[in-house]
Amino acid sequence: MSGPPPTSAAPPPAPGSLAQARGALLALVFAGWAALTVVVGGTLMVGHWVTLPKPEREDSRLLDALAELRRSGEEERWLAVHVLYAECRCSQRILDGFGAQARPAGAVEKVLLVGRHPGFEATARRLGFDLRLLEARELQERFAIESAPLLLVVDPSGALRYAGGYTARKQGLAPQDAQVIAALMEGEDPGELPLYGCGVSRELQALLDPLGVKYD
Repeated sequence: MSGPPPTSAAPPPAPGSLAQARGALLALVFAGWAALTVVVGGTLMVGHWVTLPKPEREDSRLLDALAELRRSGEEERWLAVHVLYAECRCSQRILDGFGAQARPAGAVEKVLLVGRHPGFEATARRLGFDLRLLEARELQERFAIESAPLLLVVDPSGALRYAGGYTARKQGLAPQDAQVIAALMEGEDPGELPLYGCGVSRELQALLDPLGVKYD
């Protein structure tokens, strides 16, 4: 009794087919890597290249909170408040620039620092700025602020005369806060600079970084 007919082995793939398959796989991997790089890079840069929200000048929460920052004897002086974020490199650049500028004479300057950073704290105190440490939630709920670095300038009557950024250009290396404060004190209107930097509130961070690449 004869058995089943012998089966012939499948022919090996042609060398050209293997090379094409490898090439297609490598192209797919590279395309995925490139797309991921673009997404991650865009996420990391969005805060630096997109203007961030500023608080409304007439917001009652902000005005009340700023009034509470004044100490006895400061009521008739101009008040400049620098809002910085300990985890923001833009805030670090602004802080480094404080010591490179002549500070406006007669103005009271204070720093609201979100988070803890020994270097930030030491520099602020060395420059003679009043320093207040707070959390992101307090900054948002009490001051209605979600972004940093932010400059606020209040005149002696308590009116908020400036709420904006420090530089005219994205990632600018020459902060203009001293010039802005001095101009306002002299009765001029320097115009508000755009706000570039980092989101501080959880809501804004989620909007800027939906993948959780920059803000964890």
